Amino acid sequence: MSSKGPLEGIKILDFTHVLAGSYGTMILGDLGAEILKVEKIGTGDPLRSTPPLQKGESAYFFCSNRNKKCLAVDLKKKEGVDIVRRLVKNYDVFAENFRPGVMDRLGLGYEEIKKIRPDIIYASLSAFGETGPYKDKPGFELIIQSLVGLVSVTSEPGGKPAKVQPQVVDLCGGMFLAIAILGALYYRQQTGKGQRVMTSLLEGLVAIMTNLIGMHLMGKKVPTGMRTRNPMMFPSQSFKTRDSYVSVVVVPTHWKRFCTALGKPEWITDPNLSDVVYRVQHYDEMEALVEEVTTTKNTAEWLEIFEQNQVAAAPINTVEKLFEDPQFKALDLIATLNHCKAGEIKILKPPWHLSETPGGITLPPPALGEHTIQSLKENGFTDDEIEKMIHEGVIEGI
Repeated sequence: MSSKGPLEGIKILDFTHVLAGSYGTMILGDLGAEILKVEKIGTGDPLRSTPPLQKGESAYFFCSNRNKKCLAVDLKKKEGVDIVRRLVKNYDVFAENFRPGVMDRLGLGYEEIKKIRPDIIYASLSAFGETGPYKDKPGFELIIQSLVGLVSVTSEPGGKPAKVQPQVVDLCGGMFLAIAILGALYYRQQTGKGQRVMTSLLEGLVAIMTNLIGMHLMGKKVPTGMRTRNPMMFPSQSFKTRDSYVSVVVVPTHWKRFCTALGKPEWITDPNLSDVVYRVQHYDEMEALVEEVTTTKNTAEWLEIFEQNQVAAAPINTVEKLFEDPQFKALDLIATLNHCKAGEIKILKPPWHLSETPGGITLPPPALGEHTIQSLKENGFTDDEIEKMIHEGVIEGI
């Protein structure tokens, strides 16, 4: 078994910034790819200044940039662009998530880059895609969630709009970018041909809304204001208890277990209540019926009862409570690393396990410009060239 990841030997020149693109390339780094993140001198990725901070370094940046090195360069200067054009011949993947057209204006678009490296995989992640009336608009998490309909589905009925708090738009956009790059790498392995890879935040969120989109495509109305409800199944939501709430999911084949746990055996044979279609069509009535029972006991009592009856249930934990959960502890999901500026930091490990090529975390998130000099030397730049570019403000390193 090798300690390396399955993408060992793949080199990625990474121009992604903020969360979505950076998360996508980080996935490839977790799988063993060598990543050189190219950032703006002086400030770098905007996530670097996003709180909370530890000794000036951002937790937000840490969460999407492990397993990367960093080159700080000024792409507004011709000399900075020339650095990239020299580097790219040594890289397999060119990844960016600027607005459409930005890299073309810099002379670093796909058509120019493939002249230097014909088999390059040039991957772009934008907010709204490369065509259409929104292609030049800025796109952010809340904007995409609102536009696609996710906010309408999850918000409290009649209440203020509420977004899904994990950055699902950004993270899924990054994951789809990584998946597409992997497909292109496999194709190149088979044919020797590179290609352009494109995806967008809008397309990514539409893709993960697939069950709700599917309802609309079948001509059915997509419910809004669902809170924790599943519009295709009941019970599948959080119910009030005597002291808080408990989340329960009961697939149709587990209805008998649920009724037994509630002490309602008569519901098992009731022609209406035993029909999942009826239960979904009468969601409000069913919720009230169940909560007449669940409000008679505390959450802890219900969790024990549901466990005894093999009904899937969970408390509404805070994130802090998650760290006390025995299953979370058993999975050993947190890594402790030494960062050159922030000191000891804790970050998540990759969420997968490969038996033959496990990969994993080999580098902490980089400080701005931490690997500028090292990376340029490794790619054939001389000491004199590097010194001159530092003096002229083209690059910076530490």
